[in-house]
Amino acid sequence: MIQIARHILLIALAVFSGCVNSDSGDSNEVPTSEGFDFVGMMASYADGVLLPSYERLESTIEVLSEPTGAIANYCGSISTADEGVMLDAARIAWQEAMSSWQEAEAYLVGPVMDNGGSIRNSIYSFFSGSPLSTCAIDQAVMLAQNPSFDLTNRSFNQRGLDALEYLLFNEDLTHTCPAQIVETQTWNIQPAEQRKLLRCEYAFDLAEDVVLSADGLGVAWQSSGGNFRTEFINPENLADNFQQLSDALFYIELSTKDAKLGVPTGIKDGCSQLTCPEASESRFSDTALENIRSNLIGFRELLTGGAGLGFDDIIIAEGFPEVNNNFHTNIEAAITLIDSMDMSLLDQLAIIEGSGSDASCLNSAANPETVQMIPVCSLHGFLKRITDSLRTEFIVIVNVDLPDGAAGDND
Repeated sequence: MIQIARHILLIALAVFSGCVNSDSGDSNEVPTSEGFDFVGMMASYADGVLLPSYERLESTIEVLSEPTGAIANYCGSISTADEGVMLDAARIAWQEAMSSWQEAEAYLVGPVMDNGGSIRNSIYSFFSGSPLSTCAIDQAVMLAQNPSFDLTNRSFNQRGLDALEYLLFNEDLTHTCPAQIVETQTWNIQPAEQRKLLRCEYAFDLAEDVVLSADGLGVAWQSSGGNFRTEFINPENLADNFQQLSDALFYIELSTKDAKLGVPTGIKDGCSQLTCPEASESRFSDTALENIRSNLIGFRELLTGGAGLGFDDIIIAEGFPEVNNNFHTNIEAAITLIDSMDMSLLDQLAIIEGSGSDASCLNSAANPETVQMIPVCSLHGFLKRITDSLRTEFIVIVNVDLPDGAAGDND
């Protein structure tokens, strides 16, 4: 009975909190939980979660950018018997780099978000506010043959891992520009082998550009560089950095649940059609579900602090272990569901579209455990359970504000 009463009280506080606790970043209150080592927790996140994630990111991208790496090997194999094998190897290397980034993107704290998120956008521009421009990439492939070409002057929507995806996975060698674009007017008449080679060479340049950004992110945290680690664990900055860390957890709602699943499936407002496959992430490789899986792993690390102190320890210290259990149950359910799927997101969107109705999708989302007619919609349901706990129980127990972008989003 005591446990039930505590749970009812917690929900009541969460409802109240949803009305008044939405001034993200405005509160300068230092977090408190009797006997809890908050400064040690921040150091644990820096050394056990964030920095190792950036190191993994850099190492996986280096596999793409090295002179003897996956892309260079593919470029050298064009027009040989090994071309197909080397292209597959380059694609696998890209997927590994993308998975590392999708996990790291769950940690949008500190330098990665400085200057309007310039480092983030140079690594991956999907959320930069400017859609990927395949025509601009096609133009850059041609322009890159000029010694004066400077890749760093190109816009984010034609750089990064998403531009690399277009070059490595799009097998249509025809350019995507209007006829009046001068740079691409002679492209389609060139031999296929030449077009493959030029695209591959530009992909190598892009990989070098991305690894520089990833390296810059790590340097920004190091004592020999920007030294953000010292700032991050400084007790004087505890209130602000603790709130930023909490805000980062809501990537799983605003980006993963809403943008990556809700809009393409038509569950989320923002899709005016039955489905919106054009809004899907990683359409050329059709690996949107793999991205979501990595997001979930990143979220779990951010919730727990990895092997060190984390938000879950605060929740336990405050006496609500069942909240942690619910988080982990739904995270594991979501990952297990992804692993069981034998159809990609785009394939499942086609099924919804072919049915002419959203009924099966909405039923699957509302009952993710028992109804999985459209598994990606059931996945949305599990993600919603996670994010509902975030915006109610979590913010009350940990005593933080909702991020600005989440304050008015309750679907």
